[in-house]
Amino acid sequence: MTDDPSAPVPTALNAVPLGGDATDVDLYLKPEKFGDVFLRDRLGASRTRVLAATQRPATAASGNEPTQAVAWKTVPSWYLVPTDDRTIGTDNSRFMAERAKATTVEADAPHAVMETNPDDVTHLILRAAGDSRPSLAKTGTSGRTAVLGGTALLAVAAGTVIAIRARRA
Repeated sequence: MTDDPSAPVPTALNAVPLGGDATDVDLYLKPEKFGDVFLRDRLGASRTRVLAATQRPATAASGNEPTQAVAWKTVPSWYLVPTDDRTIGTDNSRFMAERAKATTVEADAPHAVMETNPDDVTHLILRAAGDSRPSLAKTGTSGRTAVLGGTALLAVAAGTVIAIRARRA
């Protein structure tokens, strides 16, 4: 992601100051670099421009903050390794998947595998959902939680209908 290894920020990124010190910045992929770095030019120009314009930033500090608790140490994990990743790097993805003892699938894809290879992502999700390892059952929601969640959803939907009807009246 950089043409200059000595640059303080990789040259494919725009650093937008948020205030405070020099590390308090949002990092965006430059629009002209987005297609190559994030997508490996596997999508059309129009879709690439939309994704570049709507990207969420990373912060310079986010990669250096210690994690308090990590789910992959106690919850079964699945990992899709994109083998053409220029953002994190394929070897880094493989390392993270191995460290998490994840069920791993590889796909010939760039970092934004969900955009370029949605079928591979769907297949892995369905595989994870169908996994019958006993430890997975401990990660699901209880019946009571599901009922409360459904009730809350119905309440929000009813409130929305009432608000819409009130505005039309």
